[in-house]
Amino acid sequence: MEDLPEQCNYLALGAARIREIKAIVSKLDNCEHGNRVFQNLPRHMQRRAVSANPRRLPRYLREKHMREGGANVKPTHRPRRKYRRRPCNLLSEYNRRQKEYTWLETHIWHAKRFHMIRQWGYALPDTPTFKGYRASLRATKKSCLLQDVSFMCCIELEGPQVSLLNGLSSVIQPASLSSLSDTEIQLGRKPIEVMLFQPFRQPYGAIGMTEMLWHPHSDHLQGKSRVWLWVHPSVHSQVVDVLTEVFSFVKTDSAQEGDKVSQERIESIISTGAEEKTKEAKEITLSADEKVREYELQNGVDEDVDIAALKDCAKDDQDSKQKRKKPKMPKNVNEAKIARKNIPFVRTPKYTSASSEITMMLLKDTLNRFRLTGPQAHSVISSALHPAAIIEKENTEAEDDAVKSEQPWWLDYYAKEQSKSRHLEQVKAWKQLFSCPQPRPGTVLPLVVRDPRVTLPHKKIPLETATSDVCAVSETEQEELGKWPLENPIYDSAIRDAVTLSKEPDAVINRRRHQLLVPGSQLPETAEESRLPLLLLARRPTYCEDYGNGWDMIVPAGWGMSVWMPLVFGGGVAGGQQEAENLHMEIHTPLPPYLLPDTPAGDYFSGWLANKRRTDFFRRPPANRQNFIKLGVQFPFSQPWRELAQDWEPGTQDIYVLRDPELLRDLAQIVQEPSCSISITKKRKTENVSEFPCKKMKIIDQGKEESANECTSAIDVCSIEQKLQGLSYGSLVLVKLELCYKGVLEPCAMICLPLKEDHQAREFPAKPSSKIEDISEPPHPDTKAQQRARLKEEHHKIKCRMQRQRHKARQRVSLNTDVMSLVPMELTIEQATAEALKKVENDNQVILHRYSSFKEEMENAWLRDTHDPLQCCSRKILGYVTHGTFSLTLGKGAGIGWVSLKALLRLMQVCCGRSSTTGEQKGCLSDDGRRVGKNNICLVLTRNPSSFQYRWAKLSILL
Repeated sequence: MEDLPEQCNYLALGAARIREIKAIVSKLDNCEHGNRVFQNLPRHMQRRAVSANPRRLPRYLREKHMREGGANVKPTHRPRRKYRRRPCNLLSEYNRRQKEYTWLETHIWHAKRFHMIRQWGYALPDTPTFKGYRASLRATKKSCLLQDVSFMCCIELEGPQVSLLNGLSSVIQPASLSSLSDTEIQLGRKPIEVMLFQPFRQPYGAIGMTEMLWHPHSDHLQGKSRVWLWVHPSVHSQVVDVLTEVFSFVKTDSAQEGDKVSQERIESIISTGAEEKTKEAKEITLSADEKVREYELQNGVDEDVDIAALKDCAKDDQDSKQKRKKPKMPKNVNEAKIARKNIPFVRTPKYTSASSEITMMLLKDTLNRFRLTGPQAHSVISSALHPAAIIEKENTEAEDDAVKSEQPWWLDYYAKEQSKSRHLEQVKAWKQLFSCPQPRPGTVLPLVVRDPRVTLPHKKIPLETATSDVCAVSETEQEELGKWPLENPIYDSAIRDAVTLSKEPDAVINRRRHQLLVPGSQLPETAEESRLPLLLLARRPTYCEDYGNGWDMIVPAGWGMSVWMPLVFGGGVAGGQQEAENLHMEIHTPLPPYLLPDTPAGDYFSGWLANKRRTDFFRRPPANRQNFIKLGVQFPFSQPWRELAQDWEPGTQDIYVLRDPELLRDLAQIVQEPSCSISITKKRKTENVSEFPCKKMKIIDQGKEESANECTSAIDVCSIEQKLQGLSYGSLVLVKLELCYKGVLEPCAMICLPLKEDHQAREFPAKPSSKIEDISEPPHPDTKAQQRARLKEEHHKIKCRMQRQRHKARQRVSLNTDVMSLVPMELTIEQATAEALKKVENDNQVILHRYSSFKEEMENAWLRDTHDPLQCCSRKILGYVTHGTFSLTLGKGAGIGWVSLKALLRLMQVCCGRSSTTGEQKGCLSDDGRRVGKNNICLVLTRNPSSFQYRWAKLSILL
């Protein structure tokens, strides 16, 4: 820098400009020699940590970092956790963090013990931090699995029952409509699950499954009926839109005012208490004025007395009193926790039909719901909840109206003798029902219990194992027992608000428990103690033995954590979303809407999952990727349901899931009867003459006696054929797969139709030592290998060319541009370099466009074209697997998936032909390799997208 040109006017530039020029020149010198600070770091240094905090640089590199502009970069200082977790700001911080994703009331408890995911607008527990797969499955078999399903959205419809049924008839199937007319369902004694569709599009246009619960008829309804619809959050908006279209709903003004009130309430709770401070200052000023006025009245007005000084003294006295007392404004913690919920009922969004006859209320996030699955669910509920007793308040003196209005809600509710008798009958039914572990499925038991926090044990209570002398209740006794009254305060919105808003703080309960003389004993029940109304719904078990039965519990808002902790302390094993999805395959619980292939939620979720799998696949280096072109896999990340239906039935425009229970039961009986044989009276020479297995098919039950050669029971498949005539072959059937031998199924695995040679090789191997599963897909030619090599070479050439041109542009600016010539133009060398680089990019627009499209073209070169024919493998594809793993209930690899209806009929035709040709005297190999008698189970071949190997699997239809 000492050799600067003489024409440089140091006086004009000033000292600041000279220092800037020196820094620029030194930076250019460093750039010419390629001295990068972060490239010279020692190996043990973390570049990411150094880039976040330059103070972590070694001392011999700090000066160079400062010369290159590091002095202007300041590390971001986040407040310490001590200040972020202040109790005065903690609740407001929680409310602020729920703007995008709503938290469940048990979120804090789950966040400490679970991996959390964010889906459908909620922050949900995914899976425990410990290994919870075996524990959750063991709990459903032996103890109790506990799940918080409060994300389920509730929609309330109110209006004449005839009008409600007429409107719902357009969005449900006719069979479900006939079930809704059942007397027990309309009285509210039993919930019912129905599938909702787009109006008048059944069986197409499915939306999702909903659980409907009718309210019991009460006097306040005045001839109207109410029904609750529980839907999954992934389809909540779609259900609201469909109901709005069917009933012509319009959002009322009260709902909009409620939204404004809710927003103002949230802001008032989250904001600081500036108004309280202003109010305190006014009170201090008023107290000072009162003291001056009192002095004037007592001593008269004296000119020598300084009134201003007297006021100052009064203020100083008041300030000293305030400092000594330090009053703390009581916080309404319960109100702050439910600030973002639609409570009270005025804030609930409401819709009214054009005739003002039917009303819809969106009770989303105003009710908590907990799911208990397992044989010990009744024991967990019994230990956590205790029925409340009706204790009347003592009449001491004449009370004012204000005091009477502040009394608890249950004193007014149970003032009538009819309400008391109903409560006593419900408590009696509770004691009788929970003395037996298996109530009738679909039982609805309303109840009012004590505050669960009062009876919370000090430590977790182990569950007692079920004994063999448990009482067994017959169906007649259950029917007689199920006549208890169904009226409950939880159905009334005003009482729900009172229950939520009048909840005592946890500090009050803990203080009362602390004052007990005997630690661990229960508090006595008083008239002032809080009461909690709730609903218990008995779930029906799945067709898997000893699995799926349990209870659902519905609790008002604000009481989620108060009920959750007693359930956990009572022995419940908590589970998350992954545990719920595993139960779909293990015990065949009903699938949610986002896992169905014919719903919009299923399309969205499958697309999101496919993008995630595709991103994870291309994050791997090329040497660690499977070549799906050689494997012959066209869709490795998703299941092409529409392409599958169009391949088996050309011209299919849309798909739907086969949900007819009678037809599914008949198909399952044909497929899943291992002890039956199928006989064909007329054999077709050509396969495409009939799409059905046979015209006269009979299932013959093999008796124990050998002489019983004739059929003892037969099912005419002609009736099944007549039912199938009216169906479209674009339907999908839910199936379960059990691998016959080793192996595990993966998602997107293909379900393939075995050839005749495959069955012969399995039943009659050429050599005793030959492998039964020695079936593999021949490698396909890699038609895009040259394209990938060409793209890689072209990309490297473009990259090197652009690097050379950019380097020349920088060098041209640094060598040919005079530093002092940039001073009048007020330009820096960085700006001149940026303009030169921009010019290089403008001159190479075509090349840069080719360079930017390299990633997409290279990814497509790793995959097969989606418009190619689907049946590109040696075995025809019948369907795809959606969820597969090692099943602990079966002890082998298993999975669930969907197959096309026409493909299923083709499989049954192959099984019938195989059974007729083999005969009863011929045998096949069992799972352990031993030769056994004739086996009529439908067997298919499965292949994972990452393997050439085909594996035998047993196929069964799920109802």
